Amino acid sequence: MTSEAVLSSREPSAAVGRAVADLETPALVIDFAVLDANIARMVATARKAGSRLRPHVKTHRMAAVADRLRRAGAEGICCAKVGEAEAFADAGFDDIFIANQVVGASRLIRLVELAARTRLAVGVDHAEHVRALGAAFESAAATIDLAIEIDTGQQRTGVASAEPAVALAQQILHADGLNLRGIYTHEGHDYQAADPAGVHVAAAESQQLMTGVAEAIQDATGAPCEVSMGSSPSFLLESFHAPIDELRPGTAVFNDASHAHLLGHTEWCAATVLATVVNLPAPDRVVIDAGAKALTSDRRGPGVLANTGHGMVVGHPEAVITSVSDEHGVIAAPDASAFAIGQTLRVIPNHICPCVNLYDHAFAARDGIVEAVWHVTARGRSQ
Repeated sequence: MTSEAVLSSREPSAAVGRAVADLETPALVIDFAVLDANIARMVATARKAGSRLRPHVKTHRMAAVADRLRRAGAEGICCAKVGEAEAFADAGFDDIFIANQVVGASRLIRLVELAARTRLAVGVDHAEHVRALGAAFESAAATIDLAIEIDTGQQRTGVASAEPAVALAQQILHADGLNLRGIYTHEGHDYQAADPAGVHVAAAESQQLMTGVAEAIQDATGAPCEVSMGSSPSFLLESFHAPIDELRPGTAVFNDASHAHLLGHTEWCAATVLATVVNLPAPDRVVIDAGAKALTSDRRGPGVLANTGHGMVVGHPEAVITSVSDEHGVIAAPDASAFAIGQTLRVIPNHICPCVNLYDHAFAARDGIVEAVWHVTARGRSQ
């Protein structure tokens, strides 16, 4: 490895103009062409469904990617934590939906401060959430929009029927400083579907429940009620139809090995981890320098996204990453002699969202040459 290659890791900006293969590893690499094609597809899919596109930033976590989405036609961003919202507000994004419940006095103070400089919405699914937000915003200069979370089948958070949703809507409408935006869900149980047909069924049932709850709220209160949904499997398979007002896919911007398994190809996988072969300890075993700290240990599944191993080795479909420790990935390969110590490999992680959060920056490349280095804006913003 050349000294210039070492420099590209220690001073990331020095990598611009150099070959991806010269990067120190592990390194997170984004393919410009695939990314831009994914973004164009996301915008087209939302428009086909008659919906606004509000992408979830939990996947890419980068202002540079969010800006490309915004310039392509996305309207606002979605995130999971107050810290993520703050990081993107600092980067100039001013229409933010925190699709999560925010609990705790210090976080509520941060919400009030954030609402003073952005158009801000947050999720609720319990009367105590509304009470606490009302107390925080009743004397604040800014107001905040609230969206009621509906459990459409994931059985994580959210109310499961119209009656409690109507009660929450009425509570919001009678509170000072709070505005009712509508309802939202993450129909993440589509990840458990056995096949693409099951994904479509999960999406259709979720849409039916969501539109029914929205109608119940409108009938009971006379207030408009937006419907917001978002799960990448359903989105990638174009399972959504009007009258869904807003779609919030996350993983679809990069995709990963699990979604490649769903799609039946890797052509839409924009993000890979560059790794180096560091050992060939057996005729059928290859060891790379990318382990759990570079790929995560998430294997996804069961269901249509279930994937064998801990990622896909590009160009080597017969190779399986059978295990990961902190610093090493172990690949089972029929013929380890097909690999060489010092060789670089590209790995498509099973689950790209937590993978991105492991890196300070990503190298954006075209045709194997680094064109830009992107800071991971919201890395570690878990509070």
